[in-house]
Amino acid sequence: MKKNTKYYIVLGLLFVVAVLLQYNTPKPINWTENYSNSSKIPFGTYILSDLLSDLFPNQEIKETKIPIYNTINYQTNTNYIIINNSFAPDEYDTEKIFDYVSSGNQLFIAARIFEGPFADSLKLVTDGANYFFNLATHEEKYVAYVNFENPKLKQPNDYILRKNFYHYYFTSFDTANVLVLGKSISQEKKIENINFIKINMGKGSIFINTLPNAFSNYFLTDTLNYSYPIYALSNLPNQPTFWDEYYKAGKKDASTPLRFILNEPALKFAYFLLIFSLLFYIIFKAKRKQRIIPVIEPISNSTTDFIGVVSSMYYQEKNHLNLAHKKINYFLEMVRSNYLIATEKLDETFIQNLALKSGVSIVTTTVLIKKIDAIKQLNSNFSEADLIHLNKLINTFNQLKTR
Repeated sequence: MKKNTKYYIVLGLLFVVAVLLQYNTPKPINWTENYSNSSKIPFGTYILSDLLSDLFPNQEIKETKIPIYNTINYQTNTNYIIINNSFAPDEYDTEKIFDYVSSGNQLFIAARIFEGPFADSLKLVTDGANYFFNLATHEEKYVAYVNFENPKLKQPNDYILRKNFYHYYFTSFDTANVLVLGKSISQEKKIENINFIKINMGKGSIFINTLPNAFSNYFLTDTLNYSYPIYALSNLPNQPTFWDEYYKAGKKDASTPLRFILNEPALKFAYFLLIFSLLFYIIFKAKRKQRIIPVIEPISNSTTDFIGVVSSMYYQEKNHLNLAHKKINYFLEMVRSNYLIATEKLDETFIQNLALKSGVSIVTTTVLIKKIDAIKQLNSNFSEADLIHLNKLINTFNQLKTR
């Protein structure tokens, strides 16, 4: 014990210093998008969930944490609200959703990105821009003006969406039985875009909004924009309503003790402090007793080093458009090699041949090729979000191709 006293003293001092630092450090704002009704962080939906009883007076509000097909069976004259950054139900869920709506129910979805059979069936494609947190509010080119089309809901002054916002809108949707409910105009591109639609289906309707951030705590406390989600949800009739907590970016329920610890900042800090202390003790204890082990340097992989250097260079330069061109060139080379299709002209004939030979649907192929053709015409103004979107389209094509 006497020999280890100095180690215990060092560990004790480190623990005291760590606790003092943790106690005096301001708690950072959590900008995670979880859209949970129990979350009071900026992009939670605690406020909106609390207002549902006022939006639908004298009606039952049910929270559901299970898949949608387990909730909507045999339901009529109900509302179902889903708010998340993306929505991509599988084929079985999609079939159940359409049956649910056709039976006379109303589905309200607020999300930026739609994928899978649901998006394919309704031909939903979205695009947009990320208005990052470090933008100053006076930069008017990053401002978007949003309003409703219904004269009863349209405001005399547009809603102003500045920084901390993802401005997404529809670039494609099935125009059959569709009513446009809302539009936006960005100062950057001066183009009017559709961001809120209603799709009639059987006896019911699907309301789709591309601005989920507008339904969060952050914007409900904004004096300029707080009424937007209230008026948007007023399109739903006053009837029993389901609030979805299953299709969320971050599930709030911890399924294991370790996940619970890691979800709590104080417990997480204590956990890692314990691990660090044990490692510190083991390292210094082993140093006194273990024989010296000669260091054998692994054979250097020059190819891996080269890839690391090149990737770091591109990351530091933030040249997203250059990376996009390289991904496009790599994809087109794959098309030439695998399907023996010339890629000089990315026209309708090329799209049909590629869809036929790859086994990918004509809709998915068209969206990808149109996106590639548009990027090839660009000289600048290509963001990280655009690069991620392109990568998702290419990955989706590669996953769906049959040969």
